[in-house]
Order: sequence, then structure tokens, then C-alpha cells
Amino acid sequence: MEDSKRKKLIKKVATVFVVVLLLLTFFSNTIMNYSLPEVATEPVTMGTVSNKVRGQGTVETNTDIEVTVSGKRVVKEVKVESGDEVKKGQVLFTFEDGENSELDEAEKDLESKELAYAKSLLKMAPDYTEDNIGIKDAKADLKKAIEEQEQASKNDKALKQAKKELDKTTKEIDTLQARIDDLQAKADAYKEMGEYDAMQTQLAEDEKAMKRLKEDLAIAQDAGESTLEITRSIEDKQAEIDKEKKLLEALKSSKQIKTDLATATASMDTLTKAKETQTAKVAELSEKSTLAAAKDAVKEKRKTLESLVRALDKRKEEDSLNAKSEAMDNEQSLKEIDEQKDKIKELKSKDDIKEVKAEEDGVISEISVKPGDEIAADTPIAKLQLADSGYVVKVSVTKAQSKLIRVGDEATVENVWDDSLSATVKSIRVDTENPNQKMIVTFEVKGDVNIGETLALSVGEKKNRYDAVVPNNAIKEDSKGKFVLVLKVKGTPLGNRYTVKRADVEVQASDDTSSGVTGGVYEYDNVITNSSKRLENGMQVRLVE
Repeated sequence: MEDSKRKKLIKKVATVFVVVLLLLTFFSNTIMNYSLPEVATEPVTMGTVSNKVRGQGTVETNTDIEVTVSGKRVVKEVKVESGDEVKKGQVLFTFEDGENSELDEAEKDLESKELAYAKSLLKMAPDYTEDNIGIKDAKADLKKAIEEQEQASKNDKALKQAKKELDKTTKEIDTLQARIDDLQAKADAYKEMGEYDAMQTQLAEDEKAMKRLKEDLAIAQDAGESTLEITRSIEDKQAEIDKEKKLLEALKSSKQIKTDLATATASMDTLTKAKETQTAKVAELSEKSTLAAAKDAVKEKRKTLESLVRALDKRKEEDSLNAKSEAMDNEQSLKEIDEQKDKIKELKSKDDIKEVKAEEDGVISEISVKPGDEIAADTPIAKLQLADSGYVVKVSVTKAQSKLIRVGDEATVENVWDDSLSATVKSIRVDTENPNQKMIVTFEVKGDVNIGETLALSVGEKKNRYDAVVPNNAIKEDSKGKFVLVLKVKGTPLGNRYTVKRADVEVQASDDTSSGVTGGVYEYDNVITNSSKRLENGMQVRLVE
């Protein structure tokens, strides 16, 4: 019983807890939703965008002419104001009386031109005397160098022959010296052996002594005396005689050796003197200019001569061209003199001009002088817009917009309700004041307009189809480029949850309300066009109720 009551109580408590938890969750989500940024969205569609360029400008004439005056003048009176319509022949400016400085300057210029022309006629003809003298001297130098080369060639041959003879004499001296040394050695050897004549005398005396010994031996033998001592003396003497004969035989050639040595010594003296003469000749020839140096000198002299000849030929050619050029200059000078005379004649005819009149009908668009101003010759003092030249309107556009326009495109005048008024693109040129970013589109305007009237024009009505078209106010831009914020939906048990996702895009074309884009956005996506707070990628938001 008690267990049953306890279980029922637990169920009631659990039920109450769950209900309270659900209520708290619901109310907390509701409170949080009201604190989220509120956003408005529009769907991405597939459609067309009109590439229209708009701008406005002031009506002006198609042609301006500058109002100038000849000669230096002082403005007396300005008869018109900027914006005035004038007729052909109407007086625009008057001038003070005074000298025409332009005429004086023109006459001085004529005198200067005539003097310069006269001086040009007095120019002397080219003189080549110095050049010819230089060439003549160079030829003489070359001739002398050639002669020196020929002499150097002879000297070279003579030097070679002298060296050859010197070498031969030196070799002969060396050979003869060897023979003399040999003969001297033999002569010295024979000298040690003794003199031939003395040896021959000694031999004769020894032979006489031998004869006496033999006679003594015969006497002793006949007397029966002892012969032993005499025999020994005979043997000794015979030995001496034999030795002397042998030595004398050897000394027989010593006389010839002495004779040969004397002859060789005399020949050596002759060869030595010849060598001294030949050595002096070689030294003398060696000191003279070498053949190689002489050849180099000839080359250098020939090169110098050729250079002078070429220089003269070139100078003559240049002088010929200069003569032709001077003739043309003189012809031009005569032409300029004639033109200057015509100018002076014209200035004299205009020297009494005291006023400037309008050359055509038109509107004064600019005045750049006032009474009392001194103006130089041909200085613009005003601009006149010609009424008969037609009208134009110039509009500044971006370079991107200029790519949507073509010469000949028809434009719509949006601030004038006149069907007879039309505008056509006449030209598209770079804006000189901002050449990197801007272009000037000139429209030719036809119809009833006034100079200075402002016209609002639009051009470029061609439509193109795009897969993704978004409202212009959905496109944002930061340092990374252009982008849109896409609304993403995620279902939860407590309802849908909305978050923001950035999608980078590239704008292909735009009109007044929409833009065709490419990038991270597709048809049926919802893009945020407005929000109550600044949004960031991934931020949770709520829809406008």
C-alpha cells in the first residue's frame, strides 16, 4: 500500500520536473531569439539585367575657335561677356593705339635671315692641300722604309754569311789548336829524349871509341895478353851505340814535328786575326736594324699612308654631302626669306587693326583678358563656340562603364520631355585629368537645346540573362572584394535556426535595382538585404516578423 503511494508520488514529481524543464527551455529560446539581429531577405533568381550607364553634362557647341590678334596689343575695351551670343562681324574687343612690335620683330628676323643667307654664300671651297702634303710625306716615309727593308734584307744575309764564316773559322781554330797541342806534346817529349844533332855527334864519337877498342882487342890478342876487360868494354860500348842508334832513329821525326808546329802556329795566328775581323763584322751587322723591325716599319708606314688616304676620301665624301646639304639649306633659306617677306606684307596690311570681330555666329564660352591687359601676338584672348557646328554633351564615366558603350549607341535624354531631342555616342576617350580610372564619353545632341543647358543621359539598354540575380542592396564590399550574406536554415526540435554565411561574388552587370553575379550564390538562395545589427560570417539571426 505504502509502496504504491510512493510510486505515484515519484511519478507526479517527475512529471512536474519535465514540464518545468520544457517550459524553461521554451522561454529561454524565445528570450534568446528576441536578442538576435533581425534580418530581411530576398530570394536569388534567374533573370535579366539591363547594362545602363547614366550621367549628365552641359550642352556646348561641337566646335570652338580661338580669338587671336596679330602683333602685341593693349586691350582698350571688352565688348562681350562669357555666355553672350554673337553674330558674325560683331565687335568683340578694341585696342589702344600703339606700335606693332610683331612687325618690328618680323623685319628684324628678315634682316637676320638675309644676312645668314649671304654668309652661307661666302663659304670657301674645301682645301685639301694639307691632306695632300701629309699623303706625300707618308709616301716618302714608306719609300724610305722599303729601301731600309731591302738594305736590312741584305744586312741579314751578310750577317748570316758572317756568322757562318765565323763559325767555320772558330771550328778551324779549335781543330788547329788541337793539332798544335798534339805537336807541342810530341815536341816536348822529343826534347826530353835529347837533341838529334848532339845525339848524332855522340854516336860518331862512340863508334870511334868502339873502333879503338876493337884495335886494342886485336893488339892484345896478338900479344897474348888478357882481353877480358877490353871485351867487356867493347860490349858496354856496343850497348851504348845500339841505344844511341835506336834513340837517334826515334829522333829523326822531331825535325818534321818542329816544322809542322811552326807552320801550325803561323796558321793559328792567321786564323785568329781572321776571327777577330769576322767577330767585328758580326757585331757591326748585329747593331744595324733587323729585318723584322724593318718589315714592321714598312707595315706601319703603309698603314699610316692608307689611313691618310681613307681620311681624305671620307672628308671629300663628307664635304660633298655638306655641299649638297648647304645647297638645300640655302634653298630653304630663300624660301623662308620669301615667307618672311609675305608675313611682313600681311602685318603691314593689318598694322592699323584697332578691333577684333566675330568670324562666325556663336556663343562666347571664355574670355581671358580685361581692359588694360597687354597681349602678345597670336595669344588666344577668347573662345567662340560656333552655333552652326552642332551641339555636344561630355559625360565622365568609369572605365568599366565605358566598356558597355559603343560609338553610335543611341542615348535617352531623361530630364527633357521632347521626342525631337536625340543623343548619340560620338566618341569615347581617356579623361586626361584622371586617365587611370575615367573616360570621357561625348554625345552628339540634335534638337532644340540651349548652350549651357544640363542634360541627363542614359545609354546601354542591352539586356543579358544571368543564372544569379540579386538586389543591389544585398551586395557588400570589404578589402577582400564584393560578397553577399546568405541565410542558412537548420531545423531543430524547437523550431528553425537561422545563420549567416558569407559568399564571395563578382558583379557581371548592374541596373538600378539588381545585379547579375557569379560566385558562391545560386538560384533559390535567400540573401540578406537589411539587418538591425552589423552581421558577421556564422552569426545566428532571426527573420523579420
